[in-house]
Amino acid sequence: MSVGAPLAAARAQRLLRPTIKVAGLVAALVLWLVLGAVGALPPDAFPTLPATARAIGTELGGVDGWRSIGETLEGWALGFVLGAGCAIVVGVLIGLSRFAFRSSIPVIEFMKTIPVIAILPIAVLIFGGTLKMEYTLVAFGVFWPLTIQVVYGVRSIDPVARDTASVLGVRGLRRFGLIVLPSAAPFVATGLRIAAAVALILAVIAELIGGAAGLGRDILVAEDSGQSALPIVYALIVITGAVGILITLVMTQAERRVLRWHERFRPVERGIA
Repeated sequence: MSVGAPLAAARAQRLLRPTIKVAGLVAALVLWLVLGAVGALPPDAFPTLPATARAIGTELGGVDGWRSIGETLEGWALGFVLGAGCAIVVGVLIGLSRFAFRSSIPVIEFMKTIPVIAILPIAVLIFGGTLKMEYTLVAFGVFWPLTIQVVYGVRSIDPVARDTASVLGVRGLRRFGLIVLPSAAPFVATGLRIAAAVALILAVIAELIGGAAGLGRDILVAEDSGQSALPIVYALIVITGAVGILITLVMTQAERRVLRWHERFRPVERGIA
């Protein structure tokens, strides 16, 4: 068997996955269209697909819709960068110290279990329905689980690599760059990708419940406007989901590019005859 056959099969499989996802999305939209056309969906709970599509066009065709998207992304970005940056620094420091790991990991595990929604009233009380409240809430929700991910990534050094570095006298920053960082990178990258999606959810929650400006607050205002605004509600939900998909795609591609040396992202090279 030639080398090209397995690679061609791998490429075909990579193309098949997005095709299946697109087909599933098209099928769901067709089902929504048909059920709405025959009146199977209750009009007080589900708008028709054409009405929702028109509402999406209205939102994206005006300045207000894009301003709301920008406000949500601003809160998401500030909170994600703040929470992730602190988590990486703290996680590395804890992971490099056995004493720090043993003494702090129970506290971090406990803080990770606190629902972010539980501290939302405190954040609103302190900061009000502001951007600062939003990105503080996002940073809090991102920090704890990502810190755990970084800690275990730093402590997942292969024993052979660790012992070899000790024998060769590799220490300090050189040891961190050659041994610790490559071992922790896959854990950190996965944690960042998941944290980015979680950060968007928390940003929308802060807007929906806390009153910060953005897509979440627009959804709440549309819900309070009565049944006639139901297509707008669904349009805003669809737009929010599209923003989440875009963020996930960007983070996934960034992970693939940064970790292209890792075995998870290397092309299959099997079946050489």
